[in-house]
Amino acid sequence: MWKAYAKAGLTANPDEPDLAVYASDPALKLLRDGLAGYRAKGQVFKGEYGSSPSAVEATPAAAPTTVIIADCLDSTNFLVYKASGEKADDIPGGRRSTSATVTSQGGVWKVTSFAVREKGTC
Repeated sequence: MWKAYAKAGLTANPDEPDLAVYASDPALKLLRDGLAGYRAKGQVFKGEYGSSPSAVEATPAAAPTTVIIADCLDSTNFLVYKASGEKADDIPGGRRSTSATVTSQGGVWKVTSFAVREKGTC
């Protein structure tokens, strides 16, 4: 999901098709709304996230349909820029604790919700 978000961020495109490959509502709506907000401000993203997700819970145990994933998302090299190419601000990226709920939807796994905490939380 984060790679699709980074791709969409290059042009702040809330309609990037890859977003729906990895996320469904309400997570998909949150991603799209955020991108639309950046686009309205004339801002884009550049760089890549660092990510090392791991499953921390799966239910039901015998045949999981929901998995909770924990990660330490590194946005050190993923920053906000003006569409003109200059940095939008002097706010550095950093490492943030994240969690996501992933559910099986007709045999396809998608992120249905996620939380991203403040920089320095991991």
